[in-house]
Amino acid sequence: MARSKGTNLVDMVKLMRQQREKAKALLPESLQPYLDQRISVSSWYPEQDMYGLMRALESLLPVSGEALYREIGILNARNHLSGSYRHLLSELRLKTLPIRAEALWKSLHDTGELRVEVEGECAGRAVLRGYENPGPEMCLVIESYLAEVLRMAGLEGVQSTSGLCVHRGDPECIWHFHAE
Repeated sequence: MARSKGTNLVDMVKLMRQQREKAKALLPESLQPYLDQRISVSSWYPEQDMYGLMRALESLLPVSGEALYREIGILNARNHLSGSYRHLLSELRLKTLPIRAEALWKSLHDTGELRVEVEGECAGRAVLRGYENPGPEMCLVIESYLAEVLRMAGLEGVQSTSGLCVHRGDPECIWHFHAE
C-alpha cells in the first residue's frame, strides 16, 4: 500500500475540522478518525486516504474540479517549502533543481521515482514512474505542485502541460514546464 507523509494531509484536515459536521457527512467512516486524531507531519499515512480527503474537499470548498486539485498542489508546495522542507529551496538554482525535487518526492511519498530534467535556461520536464497513483486528480496536484516549486525558485511565467499519464493508459506520467 502506497503511503504519503502527514504533511500532505494536515492542511486538508484542518479545513475539514472547521466544518466538522459537513465533513463527517461527506467522509466515509474509514476517514472520519482524521477529524479527531492528531496528524503527525512526519508520519506515513495511506496515499488512498489523502486522495479520499481531497475528494471530500470538493463538496466543502467553493472551488472544485480541476481548479481545486491545482490549488491543493500550489498550497502544498508553498506550505512544504516555507515550512518543513524550506532548506530544499534555499540557494536553489535551476541546475540543482532535479536533485532537490527528487529528494523532496522521496521524503513525501514511498512509491514512485520522480526524475526532473532541465532543458535549457527555462524549460524542463518531470517524469514520474512507479507511483501507486490513486486517481487522475493526483496528476493535477503533482503538476501544479512542481510548477509552484519552479515559481518559488525564481522563474517567472511558469507554464505547464501534461504529456503522458498512467490514467490514460501510459506507463508513466510526464509534465513539461517552461518559463518566460
